[in-house]
Amino acid sequence: MTATGTGTGTAGGLTREQLIAAGTPRRRLYIEAAPGSGKTTVAAQRFGIQRFRGANDPRAVIAVSFTRSATAELRDRVLSQWGSAALAWPHRIVTLDTIVCDLLTHLLHTGHVHWPAGHRQLTVIDHWRVALDTSWTWHEPLVVLDGRQVVTRTVTRARQENHPTTAAVKQALTEGLCTHQDIRRLLETALGDPDIHDVLRSHLADTTRTLIVDEIFDANALDLTLVRLAASAGLDVTVVGDPWQALYGFRGAQPDRVPALITQAGFVQRDLHTSFRWKSAQQQLLADQLRQGHGVTLPPGQATDTDVLLALQWSHLWDAGPQVLPLAFSSKTGQAQEAASTLLLSELTQRTFGDHATFHNDALTTLAVDHQTLQRLRPRLHALLDDLAGTKDLNALRTELSTIIKEETGRQLPQRHPTHIARLQHLRTRLQTSGSRLIPGLTAHQAKGREWDHVGVRLTPAEQGTLSQGLDSNNEDHRKLYVALTRARRTTVSLQPGPS
Repeated sequence: MTATGTGTGTAGGLTREQLIAAGTPRRRLYIEAAPGSGKTTVAAQRFGIQRFRGANDPRAVIAVSFTRSATAELRDRVLSQWGSAALAWPHRIVTLDTIVCDLLTHLLHTGHVHWPAGHRQLTVIDHWRVALDTSWTWHEPLVVLDGRQVVTRTVTRARQENHPTTAAVKQALTEGLCTHQDIRRLLETALGDPDIHDVLRSHLADTTRTLIVDEIFDANALDLTLVRLAASAGLDVTVVGDPWQALYGFRGAQPDRVPALITQAGFVQRDLHTSFRWKSAQQQLLADQLRQGHGVTLPPGQATDTDVLLALQWSHLWDAGPQVLPLAFSSKTGQAQEAASTLLLSELTQRTFGDHATFHNDALTTLAVDHQTLQRLRPRLHALLDDLAGTKDLNALRTELSTIIKEETGRQLPQRHPTHIARLQHLRTRLQTSGSRLIPGLTAHQAKGREWDHVGVRLTPAEQGTLSQGLDSNNEDHRKLYVALTRARRTTVSLQPGPS
């Protein structure tokens, strides 16, 4: 076998601990991987070993992760290390959402769940706003199970949000349309029925022999239930992750429940301690001190000395000075004005860094922008950026942005608000910066899994105090700091806000 893992070591370029983790014969394996320790390489190696070890077994070897980007990275690594035969059907590497959809589809085909109009094959979209008109409302339509029948109900929320009408969702269901969140809600409810639980366990046993789960500490309650189900069905199950890098509590992740899963399902643990990320004694020491809970104080630095600036919130990045160009305005998505501003920002980040803004695809979804519409939008947004670099009135430019969006997408942006003008001012400040290069700004969430030679971090006084006292892996805010401070290969420095 061949491998392209980082670092020097033994066979195939893997170290001894990587080889042990990849080749452990135990059927329940938990791989705990420190930053930069080659966990994707090891996961890819384990996938190939499992795939070809049981060549006479027709059941699938499946690897899953929680995002499309992480899934694509693992798939590419498997192809490069094992060749295309590794992913010959039924073997595959997909998001966990795909597995959730497959399981619900099985329940539809076996008659254990009944869809409106008798559908057994569904079209699953990311958000309702892709297909349905939405408006600000207190009422949210929910797709739920009534017994074993899929129905639509309306719930009243504590605050207004953008939702389609219940009637529109009900009609969409009769056409076989739903969202990933609907599928998850339905499957979670269905698994509460002991008969359905047994049906799905038998289905997994019949169709799958191995399940590899990347980033297990990002799993929510349903995800963990599915891992338990796979283990109880007799599958070989490998889970990979690092409790220090669990960041997705806001999405429902439950990292505190992972240790119980590992213990109760009889997983054996193999650790990847050695990191190949650290290229300086300074960064190695920082990483060790953080993981041991020691208090640290970062040396000060300048934006011009870094490759990227990280912070825990987007607003702290925009306040860090005109040399920093954050890749998002905020973490909010789904609003038309936010989406329009994001597309404008994305035009600038592409021009400057060759990368889309962080929520570029969400913005396209919100505004229902297809490829052809985007090609028409881009030169108009480009021209708007040129005007922003000058002295044209910001209110006039905001009106121009609204006109562009309405003419190209049919979406009417909300009335002018100070926040809308502030975003344009932020962009103007960066466009008018001269004498030095712009550096990208990212949050710890967006930086997870990535690395640079020289990293700056923008810490609040409270975060500096937390860091000086030492980090606790049981605290999510502490874990965010840990991730931000372990992205550098060579240096990590603290940046103070510059002039705005």
